[in-house]
Amino acid sequence: MNVGLILPGSLWYAPYMRIYTRLLDGLGIPYGIISWNREGDDHAEGFQYQVSCPQGHGSASFSAYRGYISFIRRTIREQGFDRLIVFGPQMTCLLSPLLLSRFRHRYIIDYRDLSIEQRPGFRQLFALMLRYSCANVVSSPGFLPHLPKAEYILSHNLQTHPRPLTVEGGGYKVLTIGAIRDLEANMEVVKALANREGYAMQFVGKGHAAPIIENYCKEHDIRNVSFTGFYEKEQEAAYVEQCTVMNIFYPRVITHDTALSNRFYLSLQHHKPMIVTRGTTQGDYAERYGVGVAVDDCHDLAERLCDFLNQDRSAYERRCDDLLAQFMEDQKRFEAAVAEFVGKRKT
Repeated sequence: MNVGLILPGSLWYAPYMRIYTRLLDGLGIPYGIISWNREGDDHAEGFQYQVSCPQGHGSASFSAYRGYISFIRRTIREQGFDRLIVFGPQMTCLLSPLLLSRFRHRYIIDYRDLSIEQRPGFRQLFALMLRYSCANVVSSPGFLPHLPKAEYILSHNLQTHPRPLTVEGGGYKVLTIGAIRDLEANMEVVKALANREGYAMQFVGKGHAAPIIENYCKEHDIRNVSFTGFYEKEQEAAYVEQCTVMNIFYPRVITHDTALSNRFYLSLQHHKPMIVTRGTTQGDYAERYGVGVAVDDCHDLAERLCDFLNQDRSAYERRCDDLLAQFMEDQKRFEAAVAEFVGKRKT
C-alpha cells in the first residue's frame, strides 16, 4: 500500500492536508505528498513541482496546469502509488482520464471550495468522478446544496492539541491569520477599528491584499494595526493564543458563503470569539451556537464586539465545546472511511 496525496498548489495553503497525514501515520501507511510550490517558499517535502507563478498563488495559467498534471502523472508512475487522495475539483477533473482508467474506486475526492465544477461541462464530469471514487469528503455542509447528488462525508479541519489561553491585560486584539486575500472585507474591519481606543489589529500571513492594506494604514496614519508576513504553520497556535478575537469577516460570494475556514476552527478550539459574515455557513453556526459576532457590515463593529466580549466567558467556552463535540462525531465517521480506504480498521 502506497498512498499519493495530490494538492492543487502550495503546501502552505493546504493545512487541511495534515488531517490525512496524521491519520496515515497512525495507521502505519506509507504515503507521498505531491504539491506545486507556486511561490517558491514551501519547505522541501514530498514531490514538488518547482514552477513559480510570478503574479501570486492564484495566477496559474492553463499551460502551467498542463505542466503540473504531467509532473503528477510521472510521479505517480515512478513512486508506484496504488491509492490517491485528490484535493479539489480542479485536480479531480484534470486527472479524470488517469483516475477512471487506473484508479476506479481507489481514490478519495477531498472538496474544500466551490470552483470549476460549477461550470457547465465540468459539473457533469465531476459528477462522474464522484460515482467512481471510494469516498467523497467535504469540509462544510454549506457545499452540499451546490454539488451533484452523491454520498458525502464531512471532515473538519480540527487541530490535534489546541491550547486555549486567556490573554491578560487591557484592550482587545483582533487577529486575521492565514491567506490575506479579501481586500474589501478586511478594509472594512480596519476602517471600523482604526485608531479606536482599546483595540489593536494584527494581520499575520501572506496574500495579495496584505501589502495594499499595510500601505493604506501608513498613508492614513492608522497606528493600531501591525503586519507579519509569512509564518511557519507550527507558529499559528501561538499567534491565536495571544489574540482576543478572530477576524473571519468575508465578502458575500458563494465560495465564502458556503465554506468553513481554518480560522473558524481555530476560533472554536482556542476559545477566541469570531467576527463572521451574517447569512453564511460560518455566520449561521456563530449565531446558532453563540460563538461570535455575525454582521452584515462593520458599521458598529467595536460596540458589538464589546457587548459580546462582556458576556459570561465560561458559558461562551461551553458553547464552543458543544459545537466541537458535534464536529467530532463527523470526524469519527471520516476517520473510519479513510481507514477503510487503506484497508485498515480504525481503533
